[in-house]
Amino acid sequence: MTSSPIIEPLSAAFPPVVQSQIDRPIVHRRSWLTTIAPAYLGVFVWVPFLDPLGTVDQGSAGLLSPFLSALLALIAGYLLLYDRPARLGWSSGERLPVVASASLGTEGAEWIAGVLFGLFGLVWCAVSIYFSVKLILLGLISWNLIDAAGVLRGNFGGLPLESPLFLVCVAFWTFIITAANGLRLVSVIAALLKVYAPVAALLLILAAAWAWAHVVPDGTLTSRPATAALIEPRIFQLVFGYFAFAGLIGVEWGAAVRERRDVRIGGWLGILAAGAVTVLSALVLGASDPGVSKMAGGLDWIPARGSFQGALFRGIGATAGGKAAGLLLLLFGVAALAPACYGSAIYTSRFRAHWPVLQKRAGVCLGCGLIFVLAATALAARLETIFTISGALFAPVAGVMTAESLLSRGRWTGVRAGWRLPGVSAWSLGVLIGLAPVMEGLTGSTRLGSIQPAALYAYLAAAIVYGAASLLGPNAPAVAIARAERSGDA
Repeated sequence: MTSSPIIEPLSAAFPPVVQSQIDRPIVHRRSWLTTIAPAYLGVFVWVPFLDPLGTVDQGSAGLLSPFLSALLALIAGYLLLYDRPARLGWSSGERLPVVASASLGTEGAEWIAGVLFGLFGLVWCAVSIYFSVKLILLGLISWNLIDAAGVLRGNFGGLPLESPLFLVCVAFWTFIITAANGLRLVSVIAALLKVYAPVAALLLILAAAWAWAHVVPDGTLTSRPATAALIEPRIFQLVFGYFAFAGLIGVEWGAAVRERRDVRIGGWLGILAAGAVTVLSALVLGASDPGVSKMAGGLDWIPARGSFQGALFRGIGATAGGKAAGLLLLLFGVAALAPACYGSAIYTSRFRAHWPVLQKRAGVCLGCGLIFVLAATALAARLETIFTISGALFAPVAGVMTAESLLSRGRWTGVRAGWRLPGVSAWSLGVLIGLAPVMEGLTGSTRLGSIQPAALYAYLAAAIVYGAASLLGPNAPAVAIARAERSGDA
């Protein structure tokens, strides 16, 4: 542990989210084996992350190019989004909003690493529930327990609207997740998922091995030609943008481990090794998808050829049979719920701290309502857009924190009060750059869509601007932290 930073004794009333995180220090430090590694294994075995990998530029690329692109994104995610922020968490023993206040100020951290981060936790929860329901229903269809016609989408005000059966399932899982959070069972569920994540990873590897050995009659794995480009920016963007949100949580995982080397080892195994294996498995599965559905008239409900769920439903279903495909779909449907628990907890802690009125039924109703709308209208299925927004919002946060860490030689410089202009300005510039692909759809400008990988450019822009502004301007002093007496390891 490094020594605590020198601070000025200044009386400061911190914003509510920052103060609530100060009052909830991470005091139980453990090995990487029970913290970082299983946490990030769960991140990379998550179906919504694996699902779109095989659909990007599908038909024009073999396995080598997308795998190298994803592997490069994993390495960049480890070095840029995870490593320095996690080290700051380890050296400070503090949670994300507190650590981020050194570069964003307490007000900036309140809204960016607090409220905005909590809101995106709710989006993650909606994505988890949406894909869990979809996989489970696909599994039941594979077992011929429900009719495919019962899941076909309708239309409401120009937006797709899922079937009544789907909506009932979404409402049920939303209630279960909310109840688990309200009864403080998230830690119990998290412990169970740490055991289940390796099982899901093993199932993924076995499914990919089966797909490789049992190619469907059209020979998908061998007939796809290699692309001329070795690195595909959209694949890099997909992986890097997705990991931006989870990478920032590395601050709190870093604060939860005993030794600095735990940060490195946990990242090597949980991010680099687990990420490489799961990405390769997903790509193999996606390449084995025959693209021919058993669902008459239901092609709008199953994603494009090469998707993870399509590969299980169509590819495994064609070679191993509907019973095996249904079992895998049901098991991965349960695994898809993992981030829903974490996302719900993040939303609850941030929003209830910032708006005390949400501490009772109002907060529950707001959260459940937003989750239901995102899932019911299939907005939660627009993964490439969601991952782009994730990269745009949170890669710049990692950028300014990394620049702060480099300038301070890895030492956390303490809490800075108010709005820290260099950090907030650098973050804002990064957001504008990162949102360029989304703005292409709104403006119709093809130039904006060519800014790829946008999340990486957003990170670099934020880091460079913050570093330059900090070197040229005066640094605001850190302020004293007033908290209740802490116990255990700091």
